[in-house]
Amino acid sequence: MPIYEYRCRQCGAKFEKLRRMSEADQLTECPKCGTQESDRQLSCFATGGCGTTGGFT
Repeated sequence: MPIYEYRCRQCGAKFEKLRRMSEADQLTECPKCGTQESDRQLSCFATGGCGTTGGFT
């Protein structure tokens, strides 16, 4: 299951939730204020590498 990021419309808190893809846009309760007024955010992720070009120049 993917982790989705949300932002509360009421208090502005940002939080993450582990959910099924089919549940991604369902109402999500803010852990800080308890309201269910949150929006799913666009997530950024990082990838790691070995720091070399792998022999290609």
